[in-house]
Amino acid sequence: MSMNIDLGADIISSDGEKLGVVDSLVIEPNNGSIQAVVVRKGLFFPTDKILPLQMVTGIEGDAVRVNISKDDAEQLTEYMDSAYVMPPAGYYGGYGYMWPAASVYSRDLMVDEQIRERMPDAIILSEGTLVVDKDGDEVGRISEIASDDQSRVTGFKVEEGLFRHHEHYIPAHTVAKADDTVVQLSVDKGTLENVTGPHNLERGRKAS
Repeated sequence: MSMNIDLGADIISSDGEKLGVVDSLVIEPNNGSIQAVVVRKGLFFPTDKILPLQMVTGIEGDAVRVNISKDDAEQLTEYMDSAYVMPPAGYYGGYGYMWPAASVYSRDLMVDEQIRERMPDAIILSEGTLVVDKDGDEVGRISEIASDDQSRVTGFKVEEGLFRHHEHYIPAHTVAKADDTVVQLSVDKGTLENVTGPHNLERGRKAS
């Protein structure tokens, strides 16, 4: 489904009730499509809610129409900051867009053992680690790591290899697995060119 959903637009239920307004949009990192709408808390909701795109039936003027009633909307999943990250600067034009968070952390920001104890499946990255694509072809080595205010990695800069002459970095959601010697991505080099963004660490902080 492709549609233009404006931030701040009213969200109207199937029984004609205003559920709230569009606070932000959850974006699929690999292709930029909308996955869900974050409904800002208000009269009906004490907390922000996640409205899957499949529930949106259409746009009428300044309103987003959905296929659930006011009562059913109360069962929507609560929005949690820990489940989402802001995309790096340069994606989508600014505020109001979110990516699903990946469980990727920097070794320099947190202690390995603490992360592993809380999240056994977490991926931990280090500067200098070799990065390869899903086919095992070399991409480069990590030279900088950007993280958000919850110490989650949002992306990392690579030097040498594919991006030798460019200042681009790789979003964390493309990491499939990692160990102490190599980081393997979930995409090949051809796809990687479409999901990397301008090198800008201003929205995160460099691990040091």
